[in-house]
Amino acid sequence: MDQETLAVYRAILFHKEYDPKRLADLVDSTSEEVEAALDRLSQLSLLAPSHVAPGQLRAVNPSLGLKVLLQREERELAWRQQRIEQNRAALAALAAEYTASGWAGNLDGTELLDNVDDIRIRLEALAESCTRESLAFHPDNTLTEGSVEAGRPLNERALARGVRFRSIYLDSVANDRVTKAHAQWMAERQSEIRTSPTLPMRLLIVDTSAAIVAGLPGQAQPSALLFSSPPVVLAMRALFEAYWEHASPMDAPVSRAGGLTPQERKLLQLLATGLTDEAVARALGIGVRTERRIVAELMERLGASSRFEAGVQATRREWI
Repeated sequence: MDQETLAVYRAILFHKEYDPKRLADLVDSTSEEVEAALDRLSQLSLLAPSHVAPGQLRAVNPSLGLKVLLQREERELAWRQQRIEQNRAALAALAAEYTASGWAGNLDGTELLDNVDDIRIRLEALAESCTRESLAFHPDNTLTEGSVEAGRPLNERALARGVRFRSIYLDSVANDRVTKAHAQWMAERQSEIRTSPTLPMRLLIVDTSAAIVAGLPGQAQPSALLFSSPPVVLAMRALFEAYWEHASPMDAPVSRAGGLTPQERKLLQLLATGLTDEAVARALGIGVRTERRIVAELMERLGASSRFEAGVQATRREWI
């Protein structure tokens, strides 16, 4: 019962007034709002037909009215509970059927997810099934506010279950406001966040039961591979642990071991393999202009007038 309806009911009880216009003056409202309140009170069985004045209404005793209201609430609650149980049973049966059909033909424990909807369905199911630990590589700093908001309830429920989160982002995560804010939000909730100059792939590992990796880049539609084979999942965990060991805590002071930051050293290594500026920038999660600026700064520190000479000098200094 809203406050307007309650005020009208009180006015009827204590002033024995039923005329909508006079009730409107008593409760400082309009006749239309009072009429609506009278209809609501009749629906709640707090007004009943008058025995003294046929065609008019009378107020029901509050004690009796409370009993009627509670009985109605109990009936509605029982109905809602029944619907919940029916929905739970139906969804459980559907989930079992969907899982069975999804894994059919994938005896090696590998499933191809070749569209965004299937990927999201699987990610949501994995998030809800996680009980101990969630491990992740985030190789690009391109989270959107929409994706962060959509995933936050799943993360909150997992954190409430005691799930331990360990995630590795690129060192360049500081350049993306949304991704950095999400990483900090997770860190504030006791998640462990580290950064690395590069990451080999987008990866999510749930407990020891499943691992999902992004499909090949450049495809028309996003895709992913879901692995449930224990040897594959354990291999993925070993890969994660290797990167975790060498990653740096987020927001830790940048170390310059041997005169280079981890990002600068990785940039030189990537250039030494023959990659273009565009490919190096993409691997580091930075813009091409930023990559070229870092190269120019390194050449200046090395006293080199060409990239070839910079490579020679970097090798002599054991930078690469």
